[in-house]
Amino acid sequence: MAEGHPVRLAVVGCGNISGPYGDCISKRPEQLKILGAFDEIPEKASAFCQKFGGRVYPSMDALLADSEVETVVNLTIHTAHAAVTRRALEAGKNVHSEKPLATDRGSGREVVELARRKGLMLTCSPFVILGESQQTLWKAVRDGLVGEVVSVNAEMFWGRVESWHPHPGPFYAPGAGPMLDVGCYPLNVLTSILGPVRQARGLARVTIPDREILSGPQAGQKFQVTTPDIVFGLLEFENGSIGRLSATFSPWFSNQRGLEIHGTRGSLAVENVVGFDTPVKLATYPKREWEALPFAREPYKGVDWSRGVCEAALALRAGRPPRVSGAQALHILDVCLSILESSERGRPVAVESRFDPPEPL
Repeated sequence: MAEGHPVRLAVVGCGNISGPYGDCISKRPEQLKILGAFDEIPEKASAFCQKFGGRVYPSMDALLADSEVETVVNLTIHTAHAAVTRRALEAGKNVHSEKPLATDRGSGREVVELARRKGLMLTCSPFVILGESQQTLWKAVRDGLVGEVVSVNAEMFWGRVESWHPHPGPFYAPGAGPMLDVGCYPLNVLTSILGPVRQARGLARVTIPDREILSGPQAGQKFQVTTPDIVFGLLEFENGSIGRLSATFSPWFSNQRGLEIHGTRGSLAVENVVGFDTPVKLATYPKREWEALPFAREPYKGVDWSRGVCEAALALRAGRPPRVSGAQALHILDVCLSILESSERGRPVAVESRFDPPEPL
């Protein structure tokens, strides 16, 4: 369709996250149009379409055979991301995938290369760098408010997934865990601002191996943790900056979800790296107090879950590279896996992947 017409999309996977996506996407009719959805549990797809519009596809094949569908929004379980993305790309569809892009480097590289070879757009969460808070932080760095960046630190003490999610087991299994599931958020921001990571070190372990589901129809059932539930990483960026990244599902409750950037002239901080309306604070030498910076533009309250899909749609219509590329998502996956592998091997791990950093908004 012509530039300016909404991108026609279909959703695969109608679990927990599909509600926030559908709600935000439906508020952008000038840019995005939901044609329908598929889920292996038909009732979930039906509930999604009743609320947000479109048809229920009887199968994945039926969805991919629909010539009207331009983009597939892949909201399946993390272990299915790469396979669903591959099928959609092979069918000639653009794809926006939830994170992680894949659970191993080989599958991630395969879908990035497949999209490149077929001339299709592959975008992937996290997309938090598109938020107003994160863009304000980035602008402060570009404007030199803290001088040359020398170090960064980020904490994603996310708490126990079983306290709110009705099916928490997969979050504690290989291919997920706190680093891949939430450590990716600050990595999206930091790699956008500072560029690629060249080497990682890590320390990770299982701290609470026996867990109990606390909500939903399976409440009271026990499950085992089979991947580290607390991970600490040290990062060396290609630009010379160094960083620390912590991610965990161990605390019962924590407020540590922030990010700090320290430079030769001062420091920047956000208390929540995910929220689009989190204040950005600046402290410059010799002052020893924080001051809030004005937002680059009026912030969205909370998280706009359509932001990544919308950015992909705008890039598709304009014929330009997207700001949440599959290549960057592959690099973030590579960093996460390198941190975990470093912990297992007891030595630093080189991060081999590279990407072209996005343009600021």
